[in-house]
Amino acid sequence: MVLKKASLVTVLALAVGTASAGAAFAATATTTSAVQITNSAYIVNGTMVSLGTIMEKGTTLVSLRDLSAKLGAKLQSAGGVVQAKLNGHTVELKAGSAVLKVDGAEHKLNVPVKNAKGVTYVELEAYVEALGASLYEDEKGSVWIDAKLLSNVDRIQWVDAERFIATQENETGRADYLVEAATGKYRLLDVAADASELAVSSDGKKAAYTTADGHVSVLDLTRASRAVVVSSDSSIKPELVWSADGASLYFLQGDKGSVIAKLDPEINKITKILEDKVDYKANLQVSEDGKTFTYTVTKPGAVVADASKPVEADDVAIDMKGTEPQIYQYTVDPSVKENKAVQLTASADDKVFIRAASDGSAAAYVSVSGDAAAKSTLVKVGKDKNVATLFNERDVYQAEYADGKWYVLTEGDGEKLFVYEIDQATKAAKRIYELSDSVSEIIVKPGAPMAVMQDGRVFLELNGRWKPVSR
Repeated sequence: MVLKKASLVTVLALAVGTASAGAAFAATATTTSAVQITNSAYIVNGTMVSLGTIMEKGTTLVSLRDLSAKLGAKLQSAGGVVQAKLNGHTVELKAGSAVLKVDGAEHKLNVPVKNAKGVTYVELEAYVEALGASLYEDEKGSVWIDAKLLSNVDRIQWVDAERFIATQENETGRADYLVEAATGKYRLLDVAADASELAVSSDGKKAAYTTADGHVSVLDLTRASRAVVVSSDSSIKPELVWSADGASLYFLQGDKGSVIAKLDPEINKITKILEDKVDYKANLQVSEDGKTFTYTVTKPGAVVADASKPVEADDVAIDMKGTEPQIYQYTVDPSVKENKAVQLTASADDKVFIRAASDGSAAAYVSVSGDAAAKSTLVKVGKDKNVATLFNERDVYQAEYADGKWYVLTEGDGEKLFVYEIDQATKAAKRIYELSDSVSEIIVKPGAPMAVMQDGRVFLELNGRWKPVSR
């Protein structure tokens, strides 16, 4: 969920608050009679390398041969013209020329292509862009150059500690890719354009989705394969949740999410768990034992009309009082006659980023007050309906849970946002990151690095540096 979006202020966007400064990037200069050639450190396709560079008129020129080899671009030369090919792009250049020809179109350079000691040097940023690659300079001055990162990512979700699913929205629907976090390598998944958000099993081996026609499909994430339809039932299924063992799928059923049901994909069997005629259920979560179901219910607004006015005046209003989402729990217990769901909350605040405990004993959420001046806070409600505050030091924009700890994205100072780590048992909070205020979301997973979304790009925190894994 994107709570906050700001325009890009600088490419030096992220700072790690608690990490060490990291290794210094040294440069060694070699003087020739005409120019000063420097061996400079860059991170190309995730590996630190040394590239020959020249500074001229405040612009960095890089050794064409060095950078092309590290990026994987193919070079060939004929008649004094050098041709480079990468990512489906063809770039032509010539020593002394201030023009790059990119896929047949001419692009003007700030500094002409230079030949020094038999080596061709070209404007770094212009050449990287022409090849369809990406260049990013982090706050520590390290420059990352990547040849084949996925572009224009709208959101991600972790599959396991090494892989995540990246989603691109487009005019016809969307595309989903499985991405290796370490390398940025990706492959397109077989997902229908009108699919629901993917529900990933806890072991990271399977993903399920439902389409507009109500069908449910399961995709094997361990190999490149086509999705398999496991249910052709046509009822609307707005949410899917895997059981802890990955054997079953739970979902809300109907256009108003009235029913909680269970699907056994192996035999295409649907079983109703709760059918209490309560509409507008959402945010379904299931305990590890599959017996406790936590969800929200939102009542629709009431239509209010002035009885003193004629019907044809069509003078009506919507009364939204009492429409705030409330958290409910239902526990399967055959020994209880007329077993009913229990309403845990009745407050007038909005409730977002809801997360039920794995045993169903409590649910935590971000409480958003109707008073715009009030801070949003992280709170917890138990089966006894008592509400306790977990974090209220700063205004909370987002909260995620992993391994007994909450990670909250909050307001910061100036153009910074903060990330706090909160121990759910002790409520102890410590600030672990300072981020640019153009960061819109954090994504956490046990064992995986912290990920953030910033202006359509994904960054991972690795050893005190923020590594770009999309462009």
